[in-house]
Amino acid sequence: MKEYVGSRVRVVALVSVVDRDTRLASSLDAGFRYVNHSPTGFEWGYGGSGPAQLAFALLLDQTGNVATAREFYQDFKWRVIAKIQSNCWHLDEEEIEQEIRALQLARNQGVQEGGGAWQSST
Repeated sequence: MKEYVGSRVRVVALVSVVDRDTRLASSLDAGFRYVNHSPTGFEWGYGGSGPAQLAFALLLDQTGNVATAREFYQDFKWRVIAKIQSNCWHLDEEEIEQEIRALQLARNQGVQEGGGAWQSST
């Protein structure tokens, strides 16, 4: 199982992917070859280009599917990423999958998702 961990070190926002079994960590691939909103990197806590890049990267890493990441990353940004108000946070695979399912359901029902307040488990 994977866990995504974000932290701010001075003014730099870093996001790692941690394998919970091995505890090995690597940097989250930004996915710039598919979407390039923020060449300066990731951000969170608002609805700009850095949060959009983070949302896309998380969905791409989680699903392994560019089309799925493209379809849902803007809504995921508003439902989850824009609402993170901490300098340190983590999301696990189950939390991301739950949000993807909610977005798919909303899409199927023709609802534009604004989502409720997302709470980190940290």
